[in-house]
Amino acid sequence: MKKLLMILPLVFLLCMTFSCQKGEEVAEEPVVDIAAEEAAIREVFETTSKAGLAKDVELFMSCMAEDVVAISTGGKDDLREWYSNWFSKGNYWDNGTIEKIEISALGDMAYTVCSWELFNDEGSRGRISNVLVWKKQADGSWKQVAFY
Repeated sequence: MKKLLMILPLVFLLCMTFSCQKGEEVAEEPVVDIAAEEAAIREVFETTSKAGLAKDVELFMSCMAEDVVAISTGGKDDLREWYSNWFSKGNYWDNGTIEKIEISALGDMAYTVCSWELFNDEGSRGRISNVLVWKKQADGSWKQVAFY
């Protein structure tokens, strides 16, 4: 019994020591509402569709991040100039559709595979496909950061 009384305080101290130690904090992954993020991206995509039909380069550019890159034109200023020129020639697009959308597990990046029907003043010129890369901005909005 005497041994038990001597060991009991040691067991108590050991328990207290381990229970007071800080464990490693485990970062919780954010819970992403994929359906809500997809809806937000589709809404911005619809704005790009409206911009194409209206030949509104500034509305189109409002859907682009400041650091957007396009494989054929470069950065945002080059993109603005290219589309201004393209619209001025009577070109526009309509009937944009998202064929595939994939959102990252963290909900901050996404890509879409899209297609558009291109027109000029003479009528339809055919359908094209694009891959658009999207990034969620600090304010929670989605902007295009690259397209190919």
